[in-house]
Amino acid sequence: MRRILILLLPLLISACGLNDHRSFSAPSPSYNQNPLLTSNTQYQLNWDRALTASILLNKDYPFSHHMDAYTALYHPEIMALYQDDAALLALKKIKLRRNWKNQNEQQRNQVLLLQTEVYLGAYDRQRQAFPIQALKLVHEQQTYQYKLTKDLPVESSFPEAFYIYISNINQLNQLKLAPDLARLLTINNIQQDHMNSLPVDIEVSINHVAGTQGQGLGAIMTRVIFYSDEDREVPLRIDSFSVADIVSVN
Repeated sequence: MRRILILLLPLLISACGLNDHRSFSAPSPSYNQNPLLTSNTQYQLNWDRALTASILLNKDYPFSHHMDAYTALYHPEIMALYQDDAALLALKKIKLRRNWKNQNEQQRNQVLLLQTEVYLGAYDRQRQAFPIQALKLVHEQQTYQYKLTKDLPVESSFPEAFYIYISNINQLNQLKLAPDLARLLTINNIQQDHMNSLPVDIEVSINHVAGTQGQGLGAIMTRVIFYSDEDREVPLRIDSFSVADIVSVN
């Protein structure tokens, strides 16, 4: 029975689960090649890409001020090789700064993915939706801050962590599914011993930077991809979000 459910679920999901107003031909064997997932280059959000995003929002970013930190972090071999020759090290840093600026510009239109899980409540047949009870974030803080860490050299001018505040995260409050698909998903989750959790990719657009070191990043959730499997190969539903719903904090 379990084998049958696992085989049937991807077929039903690909046939009726995606929230896109287009018709699709029969699914290919590789589900992660769905055009909805590959239309833009996507990059998992990490410390390095958070740093890049903060730099791209600062027109007057002081690259020269951070060259020691940048070289020590990304090119320690150059620091070691030219530590006794200040003149050559300075020339190398000029070239590295130019390359650093170019690499940042090349990442300007990247789609950033925050990969996490949601926890679902009991299915509401009237609304035909699972309520989302909780969102699992790494190092979760208040107001859905997302902490990304990286080991830095001693006395680095870079922030040790970036804090991501997603202003419209409260819009992620339900997973709409037809009753038959919802029942099959529930049974399949029970069979796989993860009854309430579901993997999701949250696409974010970082649009604000704050903090003394630029460590506070404001973002807007633009799209969420729900998956029926832990390997994130079978998209269950894709929802788009376009308007930030900013809630004031008293």
